[in-house]
Amino acid sequence: MQGRLVWALAPEDNADLQHLRAEGFRVRRCASLEGFDRQTIEEAMRGCDAALLMSDAASNCRAAWLAREMGLPLDLVAFMGPARRGELTALLQVGVDWVMRQDDTPAVLVAILRALHLRRFDRAGGAADTYHAIGPWALEDQGWLLRHRGGASLRLTVSERAILICLFEAPGHLASHAMLNQALLQGWRHARGRPPRDPKPRGIVSRLRCRGQQAGMEPPVESLRGYGYVWEV
Repeated sequence: MQGRLVWALAPEDNADLQHLRAEGFRVRRCASLEGFDRQTIEEAMRGCDAALLMSDAASNCRAAWLAREMGLPLDLVAFMGPARRGELTALLQVGVDWVMRQDDTPAVLVAILRALHLRRFDRAGGAADTYHAIGPWALEDQGWLLRHRGGASLRLTVSERAILICLFEAPGHLASHAMLNQALLQGWRHARGRPPRDPKPRGIVSRLRCRGQQAGMEPPVESLRGYGYVWEV
């Protein structure tokens, strides 16, 4: 997610935008749509991955409608104050992907942007040669090669392949320790001519991160304390 560019319709530079910058996002803020013609708004939005609608209801709806009418491939996230069914319905009708609630934290916003980003990649479809794909990451060569869209690649061990296939296939790309242990057991069972192993997910993930950095990539495998791991892009 580092370096993703988002357009924000926000009267003020608020805590959500500041948190996004701290997380590595680039923010292009517009305080108001007043005085800007369609072409100017389109040029401001173009090249962005997402649009954050943080103004009043009418302005948010107008910005969302313009983005969809211009055919820009943006993830649209709107912010609401106290819940109003009419406003929510209007936002959804003009194509908003997600509506943030009043008590949602900046960390929730980051998670939503990541999820919408992945959904867009999944809908676009992976490359023909890929075994599995999540966003810019793909498992190729029947899962033995981890490749990033930027060009870096890493040949995987039996254990690393088992862990990653489990994460790539799991709903939400999240797997418990039990799921990962079962995947490792199956992975080694089918490794012909190799001695059986009883590796632990923690050590495998740690080595994968180190080897990935040496290969010029940072596999986004994040620990969920007391539960398992998630592939978090």
